[in-house]
Amino acid sequence: MIKTLIVDDEALARDLLKILINKNNMPLEVVGEAGNGKEAIGQIFDLKPDLVFLDIEMPGSDGIEVMNYINNHYTEPISFIVVTAFSYFEYAQSSLRLGAKDILLKPVEIQGLKESISRVIGYRFTDNPLLNDILQYINTNYRNDIQLNQCAKNFHISANQINRLFKKYFDMTFIKYLNKFRIDKAIELMHNKEDITIKEIAIEVGFNNLNYFYKTFKLITGDTPKKYKQ
Repeated sequence: MIKTLIVDDEALARDLLKILINKNNMPLEVVGEAGNGKEAIGQIFDLKPDLVFLDIEMPGSDGIEVMNYINNHYTEPISFIVVTAFSYFEYAQSSLRLGAKDILLKPVEIQGLKESISRVIGYRFTDNPLLNDILQYINTNYRNDIQLNQCAKNFHISANQINRLFKKYFDMTFIKYLNKFRIDKAIELMHNKEDITIKEIAIEVGFNNLNYFYKTFKLITGDTPKKYKQ
């Protein structure tokens, strides 16, 4: 589960966000909340959350000031989703330059919340908590050697049950999902690192066999890695 902090000066807004998270089996664990910028900074240092929902307009230190302080004084990995009313949207956009991963408009609606979380965590989560844990495992470990049987053992479930879950929610097997996830990450690297070699990309996303990487890439994208990278 992704440790989550909710920061908003309105208690009702914090409660609504918690209800949406809990009722929809999102892969988030709300570990704390804060009502102003000063509290938020203290909670971040104390709780070390992975994700912070941060209201942009608060009395005292606002969301931008909180992000500025955290960027300069906090060294742990952390992601921010900035929450704002439409009237402050233009101001909230400055948070993107400070590293905010996304902006959510108030009042927060379930579909927008789901899409925002998926963009930040890097995968599309489901309404199945066990499957969400497996998806998070893939997201964290895709660079390493991941085997279906070992994954089944880690989650105390059979390999067939895992495949049934992936078939139900994604219409593909565990291995096909893993390969597609890795190829998507490879494409991201191609876009973001022009000087990286195909071999380096393959290793970075978990393919130890270069020929298998080429074959899988062509199967999923229809192009060879070299042609796609050009």
